[in-house]
Amino acid sequence: MERERPEYLPPIEKARWAFPWLTVVGIAVLVPAILGVKQHLDTQAAWNQRFTRASATEKTPETPTIDVAKLEAQRAALIAETRLRRAVAEREAIKEREGWRCIDHTPFRKIDGGWENIPGESC
Repeated sequence: MERERPEYLPPIEKARWAFPWLTVVGIAVLVPAILGVKQHLDTQAAWNQRFTRASATEKTPETPTIDVAKLEAQRAALIAETRLRRAVAEREAIKEREGWRCIDHTPFRKIDGGWENIPGESC
């Protein structure tokens, strides 16, 4: 059984075909995309041409020789110097801490006229 459309509703119009608008939107999206790809490819070609040509005409510099033994000796000397500085700094820190006094896990050091607490330290 077929349903009848009520009289108070306007008649159903024939469906329109949306192809022309879809074509315009498709072209509007496709053209910039194609132009972007073309510009990218042209840029890549110019880049490769510029740097391939420049590197072929220039003389390549000689590779410097590296004295590995000398580098190892410099590295060992640097490590020894660093260890010596660290040991000296630790001794100075220990000597400084010998003058500290602790009250309720708060360190104090002697200053002229009294004692001063040391922020950031604990004992």
